[in-house]
Amino acid sequence: MFRLTLMQSAPAIIVAIIIFFLTIGGYVLGHRIRSRFINKDPDHSKIDVAPISGTLLALLGLLLAFTFSMSNARFDNRRQLVIEEANAIGTVILRTDFYPDSIRTLLRTALKEYVEDRIEFYQAGMDLETAANYYIKADIVSKKIWELAVGYAKSDDNTTRTSQLIPALNTMIDITTTRRAAGESTIPDSIMYFLFLLSIVAAFLLGYQQRERIDWIIVVGFSVMLSATIFNIIDLDRPRSGLIDMDVPNNKIIELRNMFAD
Repeated sequence: MFRLTLMQSAPAIIVAIIIFFLTIGGYVLGHRIRSRFINKDPDHSKIDVAPISGTLLALLGLLLAFTFSMSNARFDNRRQLVIEEANAIGTVILRTDFYPDSIRTLLRTALKEYVEDRIEFYQAGMDLETAANYYIKADIVSKKIWELAVGYAKSDDNTTRTSQLIPALNTMIDITTTRRAAGESTIPDSIMYFLFLLSIVAAFLLGYQQRERIDWIIVVGFSVMLSATIFNIIDLDRPRSGLIDMDVPNNKIIELRNMFAD
């Protein structure tokens, strides 16, 4: 059910470390190639690549800002959806109080199971097989709750109960699909690969532009900041792994356990 590409499954820290070394390697390679050309032809030192490297750096900065904005927007959307789901489930639980104890008990028992499945769905993390299993289990339970509510509505003359519970239940069920789609929506791999390539080429041209010996403080500093930025972009874009997670908003769903305390 849940499939990840190589880019989506690769640990963010590993990707950042690879970019760090490739950036340094690109810079050193550019510097050495320029030095060889100058040794063969001293007039080659007069060639100025600063305008080209400056343009590439500007493009790199623009792409970094663009991808960071995309990942941050997706993170905010996922966080909001988790809170909306918690509110939707809470609303359904409260509205079961309109029903007689016989049907209310059945509904709340099923809802308690549903809440546990949704909690486990998130806590499965990068174990996608387990996450898929809990997603399916929650879907089965939601259908059971729907059948209970609809079945009682057909035999109940009080339409107020139905008009209160059914819309809330429909929202609770629908938002799981929306949340799943948001979780699977990440920055396209093609954009990320282009960002990596642009980073390496920009570093290469910076090294090619350097006529004197390499200043390692500048090179390492540039590589560290670039790889750290890429790390944060990837981390924001991963809803199930990394340092930036959904634990705080997901606690709102965990807190729903308190509603079954009675």
